[in-house]
Amino acid sequence: MTEPETVLQLPSVAAREISIAAEDGYPLTATWLEPKTASAPLTIIGPAVGIPSRYYRNFAAYLAERGRPSLIFDYRGIGASRRGSLKGFQARMRDWCILDVPGVLNWAARAQPGQPLNWIGHSMGGFATGLAHNNHVISRQLNIATLSGYWGRMARPERYRVRILMGYVAPLLARTLGYFPGFLMGGEDLPGPAFLEWARWCMTPGFLFDDPTLIETQHFAHFRAPVRFAQIEDDPWGTPAAVGHMATNFTASAERSIWAVRLADAGGAKIGHLGFFRSKFRDTLWQSAVGWLDGARQ
Repeated sequence: MTEPETVLQLPSVAAREISIAAEDGYPLTATWLEPKTASAPLTIIGPAVGIPSRYYRNFAAYLAERGRPSLIFDYRGIGASRRGSLKGFQARMRDWCILDVPGVLNWAARAQPGQPLNWIGHSMGGFATGLAHNNHVISRQLNIATLSGYWGRMARPERYRVRILMGYVAPLLARTLGYFPGFLMGGEDLPGPAFLEWARWCMTPGFLFDDPTLIETQHFAHFRAPVRFAQIEDDPWGTPAAVGHMATNFTASAERSIWAVRLADAGGAKIGHLGFFRSKFRDTLWQSAVGWLDGARQ
């Protein structure tokens, strides 16, 4: 489900792999896509849970084709940032948000000092910036299928599958194996602590906001950039209720809006939770996304 498409070879875009230090020094692997002539702000793509950065490469290249330098990266333990076996690897979901994302933002602020910085967050990649202490450096953010993951806000019958899998079956499996086999959720393997934290949040109505140990939720009040949430019609996780609940927590944003993405907007093709970043949507959904980043009203 998450295998990348054939990577486009674009003579107008230079791509190079770089290493970025997370807040605690953990090395994250990233790819920097740079147009010959930059005419728009740097855009960073924050991945969904268990989705490797290579999945977003064609979308990042599309941005770079249009003069927008782009950065894709992998969280610790995922994709190119994975270092060997995940069994016993002590990475929590919060570490991706409060250590990895701030490290990426710090790198971007140094790479282009004084320049605007845009962020496109896919699922968790959208709420991760709310937990980042330095989210004030973001100028504009577009969230794709970013939701509050409480199982009860998901569509039927998917909510019951999630309730059983994440509430009972998968935690036992993750504790037994020392990691979570990603194929059960349509992504890559996950560190055990990361999956267990995610599952715990999904069992409570307030999602991560119900976790009294997660003091970093205070940083949502520092996020002031305009933010838009794409709620996709056929996404069984990102229902209007789930996306709307997460959006309400970006209380300090200068502008906050919901983009209701209908299948008709995509030519009637299935989109789901992951499909937005498929190249078949470059002339429809991708065009609208870049239009909003550029300040156009959609």
